[in-house]
Amino acid sequence: MSTIEYNFTTFEGFSPMGGLGPYRASDYWQLPEGAPVELIRGELIMSPSPRSAHQIVVGELYAILWTAARTSGGLAIVSPADVILSDSTVLQPDVLYIAKDRRGIVGERINGPPDLVIEVLSEGSERRDRVAKLDAYARYGVPEFWIVDYRTKVIDFLLLEGSRYVILTAVQGRYQSPRLAEVAIELPAFWKEVAERMPQR
Repeated sequence: MSTIEYNFTTFEGFSPMGGLGPYRASDYWQLPEGAPVELIRGELIMSPSPRSAHQIVVGELYAILWTAARTSGGLAIVSPADVILSDSTVLQPDVLYIAKDRRGIVGERINGPPDLVIEVLSEGSERRDRVAKLDAYARYGVPEFWIVDYRTKVIDFLLLEGSRYVILTAVQGRYQSPRLAEVAIELPAFWKEVAERMPQR
């Protein structure tokens, strides 16, 4: 049993714009497996387990990417799975996708940026996902990033150009990834599936 003491930050109190925090990947690996913690710029960020609605959306997105992976030889993975972006940043995207020709980055963990990461917003997580994680994914070269807000039924499709993300739009209810020919989402059908599976209030 580890006797190391850690100071955890909740994402509400986290600011990605400051300097690096004191923790590194070697500290992160000493946490219990499955701990709801990410390492963002040297800070250990803890969050509660997601709600059922969040996980339903994650499951539907994973199903889309799993189907794409089956046809292309790529790989779809659902959280929790560690993505090592640097010694000071280890993230757990809700869903990620790796193209066939880049599957070599997958070992016991994902060693480098996936081709696509998806974050589904939870109550209180918007600042972390739209600021801290967006900054990290851009900084370490994740080519494509989707931010999903199931409460408003909006998905932001972000494509990395240089060091910044640009927003792409769906055409007639369909979004086609410009860099991953096998990845597309039919938005009306997707939101219909989500609605049918949402818990009754």
